[in-house]
Amino acid sequence: MSRVVLTTDHVHDHSNDGRRRVVLPLAYEEKEEGAIVGLVAQLYDAVLDDCQPCREQLLALLKEDAATTGLLVYEACLVTSETYGGLPEILLEGSEPADAPFHPTAPFRSAAHVYRTRGVPAAVREACAALTPQERLDAAMTALELLGGLAEWDVDFLYQ
Repeated sequence: MSRVVLTTDHVHDHSNDGRRRVVLPLAYEEKEEGAIVGLVAQLYDAVLDDCQPCREQLLALLKEDAATTGLLVYEACLVTSETYGGLPEILLEGSEPADAPFHPTAPFRSAAHVYRTRGVPAAVREACAALTPQERLDAAMTALELLGGLAEWDVDFLYQ
């Protein structure tokens, strides 16, 4: 098990203030999946605060770690599935209009297909392990954009 500590002059922690609108993985779930404990929560909170320096530092760590990327993508798929009663086709097939506010990347779509067919964190982790670091970064950025958009817009996010 590892834990990430950033050296900054500020903290991103919305675990108790109501800004987190999704339930993030718990430490024991992260340990079970071999993920870096707390990285998904730190990254999500940095996104909520729109803190680009922290986001970039954390994404640099994330793209090298398939287990943590897989857990983030799994959580994004889970939250989306719970929000819409399943994964919307727009996330899987890339049929969104050119002027849509959200465009899932191909690596995210690939992992989302695995989520849809197998539905377990280990399968999504394996799908992310097959990706290159850049593809993992693309999938993670899509997952974060999706989680942030759902937190802000709720069910209207994909269809605004």
